[in-house]
Amino acid sequence: MDILTGLMIWAAEAITLAVLLWSRWFAERKNYCLTWSCGFALHGLGVALVAARGHIPDFMSIELANAIILAGVGGWIAGLLQFDGRRVEGYVAVPALIWIAGMFLTPVRETFAYRVVLANMASATGYMIISGLLLKHAGTSRSTRRLLAALIGAQAVCSFLVAGSTLLAQYTSFQTAHIAGWLFVPTAICFMASVMFAGKLLAERTEQKLKILAKTDALTGVLNRRGLIDEFHALQAHVDPSKPIIAFLQFDLDFFKQINDKFGHQAGDAVLVAFAEIGQTSLRGRGSFGRMGGEEFASILRVKDMVEAASIAEAVRLTIKRQTVLIGEHELKGTVSAGIALAVAETANLDLLLSAADRALYTAKNCGRDRSAIADGADISIVPSADRRGEAEEPSDLRVSQQVVALRRIAAIGQP
Repeated sequence: MDILTGLMIWAAEAITLAVLLWSRWFAERKNYCLTWSCGFALHGLGVALVAARGHIPDFMSIELANAIILAGVGGWIAGLLQFDGRRVEGYVAVPALIWIAGMFLTPVRETFAYRVVLANMASATGYMIISGLLLKHAGTSRSTRRLLAALIGAQAVCSFLVAGSTLLAQYTSFQTAHIAGWLFVPTAICFMASVMFAGKLLAERTEQKLKILAKTDALTGVLNRRGLIDEFHALQAHVDPSKPIIAFLQFDLDFFKQINDKFGHQAGDAVLVAFAEIGQTSLRGRGSFGRMGGEEFASILRVKDMVEAASIAEAVRLTIKRQTVLIGEHELKGTVSAGIALAVAETANLDLLLSAADRALYTAKNCGRDRSAIADGADISIVPSADRRGEAEEPSDLRVSQQVVALRRIAAIGQP
């Protein structure tokens, strides 16, 4: 097979991939799919123009064709940046700019060998940028990215070899460039292998997103019940002697049914979304936050003691109380009640934690809402708070643990 036939096959493969990626973009509307599609389309078009040399004007088969090919490489780089969630930088144009700049030099423009060297050096630069981006990313699919980086790196090596051999031998045409023909085979193999591993990378991304969706609440974007359960097991497996206790904080929006009845379910959904955002922000770096269902939310985290758990729950409750949610022309303020349950991490049982937190939440609701209650074995106590100073004490049948008594003393010290 001569090199021109190989180029036409290469062009057909690239354009086919462009169509497939465009189809995926049309179905999913992922920007990186469209960018890669354009990159492969440009690459295929440019390679076809090179293969048509002798049948079309030299300007089209040389200057324009190689600029288009290298613009396609830039499209691959831009698509990879989008795939990784990064901003597209100006260096995506470097491969094409290397070629364009070289064409302003008369010896390069008028000599076949120098043009081949320039085109391959520009391509190799683009391949090295892609390999570097693949290796730089530290997220999921690390092994696949490394293999893909190695394959694209091999393509860069082939381009360097073609450039070096052409410069030394001073070839005058494709027909006389024998080594270029030999190197076309491993380059094509690396290209196809790269495409397969790129497909594997896309499949792994899709699989990862499906796993995330399975653990995420569709309305609020926070963890769902399944996600919170997974977080519990992860926290239990993690050893942290400074925080030996797992705390389960359960939150329930007060009078949520009235919001739905008065303003409609759309307003209710907006309140849920707002609460989820506040909850996530309040607990960022300290624990997970999710929606158990309906207007019930929860957080699972490791704490040092009961005081820390109660303080976190109170911080979330007070933040919600002070927030205003805008629903059209209406300003809504809401409150939450919280139930807190604790267990030593090594022996914690999720079902028992859920049951204890639910009993504490029920107590908080019965004692007037907009407050936190904590379960300590059989004891359930209302957590004191500065925003309820001067209110009557809790019902006498609620036994207060020693640590909650300490919380009362701390609150009393802060009184003027």
